[in-house]
Amino acid sequence: MENNTSSDDVGSLGENDADLNNENMEHQMAMEVSSHFNNSGNLLPSHQEASENIEPFIGMEFESEEAAKESYMSYASRIGFSVRISKSRRSRNDESIIMRRFVCSKEGFHTKRGNYEDGKKKRKRATIREGCNAMIEVIQKYYGRWVVTKLVKEHNHVVAAPTRVRYIAPEEYAGMEPFVGMEFSSHEAAQMFYYAYASRVGFDVRIRLSRRSTRDESFVMRRFVCTKEGFAPLEENFDDIKKKRNRTPTREGCKAMFEVIRKDSDRWIVSKLITDHTHDLVVAPAKVHYIQSQSEVVVLAKSCAVNCEKSGATSISKTQFGDTFGSFDVLSSNDQGSRKDTRDTCQNAFGFEDTQFLLESFKKMQVESAAFFYAVQLDQNNCPTNVFWADAKAKMAYYYFGDAVKIDTSYKKNKNMMPFVMFTGVNHHFQSVAFGCALLTDETEASFIWLFENWLIAMCGRPPISLITDHHETMTTAISRVLPDVRHRLSRCHILSKCRERLSNLYFMRGSLENNFEMDFSNCIDESETIEVFDLQWRSILDKYGLGENSWLQFLHHMRHKWVPLYHKDTFTADISLTEKPESLSMFFEKYFTRKTSLQVFIAILDQAMAVWYEREALEDFASSCTRPTLRTPSSILKQASEIYTRVVFDVFQNEFEESLGYFTDKIEDVGVISKYNVTKSEDPRTYVVTHDSSNKRTNCSCCKFERSGILCRHILRVFLTTDVRVLPEQYILKRWTKEAKNGFVLDECVRYNDLACHVIRYAKEGSSSPTTFNIAKQALQMAFAEVLAAKKDIARRCPM
Repeated sequence: MENNTSSDDVGSLGENDADLNNENMEHQMAMEVSSHFNNSGNLLPSHQEASENIEPFIGMEFESEEAAKESYMSYASRIGFSVRISKSRRSRNDESIIMRRFVCSKEGFHTKRGNYEDGKKKRKRATIREGCNAMIEVIQKYYGRWVVTKLVKEHNHVVAAPTRVRYIAPEEYAGMEPFVGMEFSSHEAAQMFYYAYASRVGFDVRIRLSRRSTRDESFVMRRFVCTKEGFAPLEENFDDIKKKRNRTPTREGCKAMFEVIRKDSDRWIVSKLITDHTHDLVVAPAKVHYIQSQSEVVVLAKSCAVNCEKSGATSISKTQFGDTFGSFDVLSSNDQGSRKDTRDTCQNAFGFEDTQFLLESFKKMQVESAAFFYAVQLDQNNCPTNVFWADAKAKMAYYYFGDAVKIDTSYKKNKNMMPFVMFTGVNHHFQSVAFGCALLTDETEASFIWLFENWLIAMCGRPPISLITDHHETMTTAISRVLPDVRHRLSRCHILSKCRERLSNLYFMRGSLENNFEMDFSNCIDESETIEVFDLQWRSILDKYGLGENSWLQFLHHMRHKWVPLYHKDTFTADISLTEKPESLSMFFEKYFTRKTSLQVFIAILDQAMAVWYEREALEDFASSCTRPTLRTPSSILKQASEIYTRVVFDVFQNEFEESLGYFTDKIEDVGVISKYNVTKSEDPRTYVVTHDSSNKRTNCSCCKFERSGILCRHILRVFLTTDVRVLPEQYILKRWTKEAKNGFVLDECVRYNDLACHVIRYAKEGSSSPTTFNIAKQALQMAFAEVLAAKKDIARRCPM
């Protein structure tokens, strides 16, 4: 028994609402991009699904290599470039392909060829390759899925959305006409063939009908039709005064169609076919070129960039930073007029006077404090585009509390805000602390790489344990390159705020407790204790609210390991989320840091804000050292904690201790010195497993609160009471939460590190200027490094710790 799902397109846009899986839907959106343009080549208003096309990202998963290829070429057709396969790798076991690399067709360079033997010169051909580095690489993992492991999205040439996309079939189908009984290896291959055939003949295609198997939900039938199939519904006037604008009818009852079904051998066969159309076809292209490389070019996009090159005009496109949650804002500028001088060019970034003030302020700060660090990224006119700085207090704060870092990019929510970025964390009072600031006007991947590299230098080369950001594709890629070992996760608050925007109709829907989407969604995210439970509840929500085909939720599920707490509950984050509400910087930034604010005023306000932070921290330090908290329960563990922890942290610990008194323990395993307990509460159905090792006093809990926050959970504390542990083991007291958190730091270490880093950068530039200098520099560096290691050993021998 099989399940039928029918859909139809809407209006003149040819939007497809067929039953598609996630990867297939991306491809279908790209296939119909040509019908989203009017006759003049201008983009027509798109529907909601079309605006939610998922951009590629590292970690993205696909069911097959074909699905990965289809998705990337869909993305290429939307952006405006062509794709080819550059590299493959096969398994040594069965010779199957386990890696594919897809690149821009302008990747690499053509080899130069000399004269022929008869002295005649070869006719110069138009240069196709320009050394573009854009690429995506997918690898098949052991569990069968294909995962994106490498991604470069930046192009070194102009790209633009295509005015029309032509799909060129693989050469085995070149010029073939469809016929009943024709076989394909997959429904994606059949789809690609029919779209290529339609492009060659001169009509557009959409998916009209799909059927899935009731056994495994896989496709068993796909029907493709002409976009002029059917008839558009008649539309009534809005009222007697205002009439709806008459639109040109796009449907003419065309019967042309192409249906494929899956046979038992997993081959797809054309079962129904109508090739006659009831309307005139667009003039087919005079000639189709099949370009050969290591593989075939499947999508060729004829974009306005080609026309610009032919006319001799230079078009510079700057893609302003965006993310999958929103659209990309593309700013284009023509450089045909006279060149502006350096002063005018700088005015576009910060303003000439503001730039001078900023640089002079930084130089002054560095003279006053050798620990002050700043870096400026220059454009081609030697004008600042991005700036980063960190003072001595930021470095000291990072030394104490830099294990968990959050990057605040509140300005992305408001186009009128100054592009201000701040690296923040929490101190031992759960107060926000700053680890450096930046102004970003150029938000490419290269700029974010530059930012993270300089921030790492300023922080003495010590990466954090975890890094929390909002979701931005370019930033994510830069983090994976500069900080590959850091546990990067996405802000849960940011994700939920986007959910509230995207699913507002469900969030504000009035209903009973049994039909409360917000409650169900929150419980699924926050209360799931295992991956199996999370997946079960997620599918239950999709079924309950009819969201199985919602592309936004499909995208979130693909990224679940980045933002769902369950997937990173063992990662230390210092519970930064606790400070997001009371100390959010968004309102402060929106009020003071607008694009109209001069840099002089901006720096003054920022200094005042930081002074307030430092004063607040100093007051809390004084209060923690001079006062003693009230013990609500007599306990030796609480007394010990009150003497060690700061007041705020002790309040959190004391709350956990009190909550532990309401739990029960049940020993479920006892093997030598290792015991396991089920810890439960009568009104709570959840069970937590605590493992206690009496020999080394090691205890861990399945909730992983200590691993995440550095503060013991109520479940472990309950087991401590059961096993008569009266003193907190030393390994469960993190110094960063104690009154002594800021003892033992030597600022000179950072000063020395920064000084050496500057010399190393200059050394590398000079040493890499030629092969000869490179060899000399490398030998000298190896000798110097050996001397440094010998000196460290000698110091350790003479002055043992």
